Amino acid sequence: MIKKEEFIYRRNKLIEKLDDDSLAIIFAGVPKVSSADEDFPFVVNRNFLYLSNIYQDGSVLLILKSGGLVNTTLYVHEYNEIYEKWIGKRLTLEEVQNLSGIHNCLYLTQLESDLELIFKNNSIKKVYLDLDNEIKIKDSLTTKEYASILKEKHDNIQIENIFNHIVSLRMVKSSAEIEEFEKAIHKTDLGLQNILKNLKPGLKEYQLAALFYYTIQDIDNSELSFPTISSAGVNATCLHYTLENSTLKDGDLILFDLGSRNNTYCADVSRTYPVNGKFSPLQKTIYEIVLNCNKMVMENAKEGVTLRELNDLVIEFLASNCLKAGLIKNKDEIKDYYFHSVSHHIGLDTHDPVANYNKDINSRDIPLKEGNVISDEPGLYFKNLGIGVRIEDDLLITKNGCINLTKDIIKEVKDIEEAMQRRE
Repeated sequence: MIKKEEFIYRRNKLIEKLDDDSLAIIFAGVPKVSSADEDFPFVVNRNFLYLSNIYQDGSVLLILKSGGLVNTTLYVHEYNEIYEKWIGKRLTLEEVQNLSGIHNCLYLTQLESDLELIFKNNSIKKVYLDLDNEIKIKDSLTTKEYASILKEKHDNIQIENIFNHIVSLRMVKSSAEIEEFEKAIHKTDLGLQNILKNLKPGLKEYQLAALFYYTIQDIDNSELSFPTISSAGVNATCLHYTLENSTLKDGDLILFDLGSRNNTYCADVSRTYPVNGKFSPLQKTIYEIVLNCNKMVMENAKEGVTLRELNDLVIEFLASNCLKAGLIKNKDEIKDYYFHSVSHHIGLDTHDPVANYNKDINSRDIPLKEGNVISDEPGLYFKNLGIGVRIEDDLLITKNGCINLTKDIIKEVKDIEEAMQRRE
């Protein structure tokens, strides 16, 4: 677990970015209705979690910066006997203090009156809100709608989106965060090892997805980073294939895109295996083009490079090598067989957001920084051949290169075939 001192450090770094005479209001969010009286499982606003270490719905973080002084307060639901009987225990104020490192922790019943006093007794010129899409703070109220309400009540204040300020901190991972990644990746590796031990013709795609989930759940009740993609044969040529009802056939490849979480941090890994334990010559040719492209990305990923530049390198590499192998007739055809980007940021979200202060610049053109964690996932998808291959690793960016955090998850043809030969 990440220590509370790191959350204190994060909040202090954020406070440096805030103007004087300002108030930041950051909401954990509330559950969203799925149907009738049922809710989706609660997913906390990751920006709130990053600053507070609190994963409890309804919670609110206030940071008041006025007259050169800073006051930080965290509001949570109070004890409710009926709630505890039906749903479970809520955190006590002492537990919230210990987890967050925030001394001033109060119940939500005080929030509205405290806000009124803050606006009355302080010359607040700016209110920071996280205006990311669809952050619900009540059953029928989003942060964007709340911003309008505040503006009506206090027409002299300026509303500013705090999203980029928080995300710019999230993008650079600490050593403690890297440890969380490593634990998530280790569990992902164990899940893939279990798949390799059991992979054979005749199984259903969903059975292997379920086996992966069982494996990580059995370790420490871990959650998936995202719904597992388990796609065999021609199904693997669909990037986000979800049906998972097909039967694995002798001679097919099966593509897995999956990951385990650890303390909310996500592993994001893709591997492609032969169902019968042996790559055919054509499968091996396509697989090794993708594998070598994956390695080429690692050789070029470093601070200062952009995701677009990496993807341009991938397009040229795949086009040249597919042309050489006779898989395409000209380089322009590669767009039919490689149609996604090679990389995205990873963190508390599988596709972690990117801080972009300049709307005229695409986020893919923002240079990487030391401490970023990104995916490396080239792929080739030949629907006419029934072959889809993607190989994905998680890279930690350094000044002069990168570190492959998923290096222990096997991907060489020889290693995969040998592992599958040991299944008995």
